[in-house]
Amino acid sequence: MLRRAAAWVLTVLIGVVIGAASLWATLEIGGSSFGAHFGLWSHNRAAGSTAAGPYTRAIIARDGLLALSAREALYFNLDRDAGGRPLDESCVYELRGAPLAARWWSVTLYGDDGFLVDNGDNAYSVDASRIGAGTWSIRIAPVQGSAPYWLSSRGAGRGFALTLRVYNPQDDFRPSAESLPVLSQVSCAEAH
Repeated sequence: MLRRAAAWVLTVLIGVVIGAASLWATLEIGGSSFGAHFGLWSHNRAAGSTAAGPYTRAIIARDGLLALSAREALYFNLDRDAGGRPLDESCVYELRGAPLAARWWSVTLYGDDGFLVDNGDNAYSVDASRIGAGTWSIRIAPVQGSAPYWLSSRGAGRGFALTLRVYNPQDDFRPSAESLPVLSQVSCAEAH
């Protein structure tokens, strides 16, 4: 009887350890495996979906994304420049893109903790209504310079990210590496 109880407890403990390890690996190692990639942009198709599984919901809860349904908005994240380097406050970047087949879109800069960076510049996001039609570019740097559209990376450190939100995408919106904006490094204050 005692042996049977010990075997049962051991089985439960093994199940808890395997479950916890699986959750940790999903959140810390394989979180991006739930999404699609378009060039360096990542997108989680389950964000905002009632069909999202428990791991996807855990990732969304951890990251604090209060996602709308895919009919209302699509979210794309970028944490590397066109050269594959992590984003760094000491660098100047240019995000360049073409019009997106959507009612409205925006680009927002987030710190490596997933929150807006306290940059003191009030330059947290750029929206399409400010830019207008045609090819566009946004400067991402600690100082604005002469760029009309700017996201401040002051205080972001290394490892910040950009989120592109595409609101009310049209039926013909097809995300691809070619249709989404490209982030190029213009210069860096120090070599990394």
